[in-house]
Amino acid sequence: MAAVGTSGDASGSPAALVNPSRWHPPLSPLQALLERATTIEEELAQGQDKPFTEVICCYSGDAAATGHQPLTILQQVAAICAYPTLLGAEDMPREAKHRAGQILQHLQGGSPGAYNLEYVTERVAATAAQYLARRDGGVPSDPCCIFPCSGTAAALVDTMSLLVDVTSACPTGVLVPVPGPPVHARAAGLAGAVAVPYPLAEEQGWAVDVGTVRQELRRARARCHPKVLCVVNPGDPTGHVLSRQNMVDIIQLVAEENLLLLADETEQDRAFDPDQPFVSFKRVLWEMGAPFSSTIQIISFYSLSKALGGGGFRAGFFELVNIDPRVLKGFYTWGLSVYPCIVGQVMLETALDLPLPTEASYPDREEQRQRLCHHLAQQWQLLQEVLAQGSLRCQPGQGGARACPRLQLPPRALRQAQELGLEPDVFFCQQLLEATGVLLAPGSEFGQAEGTQHVVVSLLPPATTLLQVLLALTHFYATFIQDFS
Repeated sequence: MAAVGTSGDASGSPAALVNPSRWHPPLSPLQALLERATTIEEELAQGQDKPFTEVICCYSGDAAATGHQPLTILQQVAAICAYPTLLGAEDMPREAKHRAGQILQHLQGGSPGAYNLEYVTERVAATAAQYLARRDGGVPSDPCCIFPCSGTAAALVDTMSLLVDVTSACPTGVLVPVPGPPVHARAAGLAGAVAVPYPLAEEQGWAVDVGTVRQELRRARARCHPKVLCVVNPGDPTGHVLSRQNMVDIIQLVAEENLLLLADETEQDRAFDPDQPFVSFKRVLWEMGAPFSSTIQIISFYSLSKALGGGGFRAGFFELVNIDPRVLKGFYTWGLSVYPCIVGQVMLETALDLPLPTEASYPDREEQRQRLCHHLAQQWQLLQEVLAQGSLRCQPGQGGARACPRLQLPPRALRQAQELGLEPDVFFCQQLLEATGVLLAPGSEFGQAEGTQHVVVSLLPPATTLLQVLLALTHFYATFIQDFS
């Protein structure tokens, strides 16, 4: 029998089943920065002298990791369902026990430990349909077209796979926004498709410029068959919310180019600007009327991790609009994303089943729902105020947990980065980390228009921490520009 991780040849020596070189694939620039940050923390602990006393990582969009806890009632209901003895606990609120008791009646054996496929495909899907109808002002939603899943990452691979013809010599193309979540390009690759980046219009508030998308489409057709347009709204890491007119233009584009619209709307609960509210693509499509409302195909995504819960619970759902029902059956024969963690689905159902104003948990739940949005709005204001005191600039944000300030690096810095084999913004982030202990993500990790450089800043930490980060960034940026001028 061949040995794992050993070398072999034609003489009969054992051949490697697993290539050792693949155990440690090349690190991404952000991973390399993280490793260096860990080393610096160890050096600080050993007493090494540095111009700072701690390392501050400030780029993540993970709310739970920065101290923003899931809604209390979500945790209570999940705890009761995982350990039903808590139904008799006096310190558990009556409403949490009532909701958990109803859910337990629909779980096989009264346990989230069972596969519970019927609970996921029927009860959770029906709750999601009711939620979407309320969100979209009465636009109907069919539970049969809703697929609860284990977070959006696996679901993206499943849905993109629908468009891939493995027998075709021309691969399927998926247009992905830059800057944007890296998960979309990676999902396209895992699905057997080709990612086609299209740059967002930074000077237009990160809008989707349909003219630019058409240009990228024409270029891409020389190497692939573009079938999918991925749009992220609200944007991540850009923090923008698309205008209704921009969404209309996008829908008209996919109609003319015969594209599937893949709408990543997972940041919707983080939209905080009343002057630029989140509106779903499905609602805009419905309000456009025929022929668009009955022909344009959309797959939209919702995630508990970007809403009221936490990414570690791996829960979300996607909805299919104007897609042949025969396609839907396939998800339950090969789709990996539709076998989710049931505790996460319990939390998802509870999050989507909004309480009535007459229920005891309503005031606390609404306060918790608004707290994060209020925090993000204040953080965006702080960011703009601090950056305005220096030479860094950032487009205003209306939603999302990250910002994407633009760097203007001198030619000398660009040349030195090139000599080191680094993207310019990676070089900047390296120098920032070594000088200040602040770790930001380079914009190239999320993609960006050619010739531009950015850094990505998380707005989730406490205001005092963000202020410390922004002051360090602006002061270092001024010094960096001077040193390389």
